[in-house]
Amino acid sequence: MDLLIPSDSEVISREVKNIGFAMDNQTVCPKEVPSFTEYLSALSVYGITVITCGAIAVLLVLIIFIDTLKYIMKNSSPRVKAHSALVIGVYPVVAVAAFCATLVPRAQLLSEAMTQASFMVGMYQLFCLCVAYCGGEAELIRKVKPEALNMKVGPCCFWPCCCFPTLEITKHRVRYLRLLVLQLPVVQGLVYMTLLVMWAERESLYQVNYMYFQPIIIISILFGIWGMLMTINLLKDVLKDFSMPAKFMVLQFVLLIAKLQGLAFRIAAWTGLLPCRDPINSEVYGNVIHNTLMMGEMVLLGILARNLYKKVLPDQETKMCVIKTIGSIVEELQFSNNNNTHIPNLQSNDNKV
Repeated sequence: MDLLIPSDSEVISREVKNIGFAMDNQTVCPKEVPSFTEYLSALSVYGITVITCGAIAVLLVLIIFIDTLKYIMKNSSPRVKAHSALVIGVYPVVAVAAFCATLVPRAQLLSEAMTQASFMVGMYQLFCLCVAYCGGEAELIRKVKPEALNMKVGPCCFWPCCCFPTLEITKHRVRYLRLLVLQLPVVQGLVYMTLLVMWAERESLYQVNYMYFQPIIIISILFGIWGMLMTINLLKDVLKDFSMPAKFMVLQFVLLIAKLQGLAFRIAAWTGLLPCRDPINSEVYGNVIHNTLMMGEMVLLGILARNLYKKVLPDQETKMCVIKTIGSIVEELQFSNNNNTHIPNLQSNDNKV
């Protein structure tokens, strides 16, 4: 029996076919973000469940926000109502932005910009709330003296060249603190507007230049938080009954969740830890998980903020006491008037007798 020895050309053609078959079996992860219709067509039961849970979380956040807002509008002082409302409004804005990015994957950058903008505006409004609790800048300076401004607070106290002096508090230095916090919404807004323009022009242009803007974003955030921490440390005795450190921490968790959690899922997508099933790539999977977790976390932060902003403040207690005192005075006047009206009647009856 003769052995059939394949020729070199047959061996090469067979190897080429095997390589082609292997390449066909491998899933090539798409780099482009799918459109809304492609995304919806690729959703499974798990994806629909995630979107449903996200919608419930957004609804809960809105209910908590409306309940807290009603209490603030009814019981808070007029000078703090607007600032308090804008601070607690951060949580529903972030939740709605995350839900929109979950529904429309290509809206992820817009969602990040909305989250960043709402946090920065909320941080400045929290600074204004501190000043409003004190009764204005002049009252703040009067109540704080003779305390001094300590600049050795986080995050800048960890710098190697940290040798900041302790300064006397003046009107100009309070304004410098305000500017440190005010630069947050201004700088971050300009950066994200530039990134959005690049993304609208060409997505690759945004991806190439995104990392170059990160130092500006980080430095701006560090200076803003530094100014806010100096302010809270300065007013820790004056506003000890107003829970300002807790209100700052609950708001700061929005930034930590948005940045650190988002970075963790981005790294997981880059390293191939997340799945990739055409048309949904690993980056979209990471964004969906990140946004879903953010909506649940906004519910928890909204509950914590509700408990903090629904506490009875010292000025509210004074207001209640004043109202009670006025009410008692009015009752006493009415009682005395009634007694006075009875006296003439008694005198007239005596005269008749």
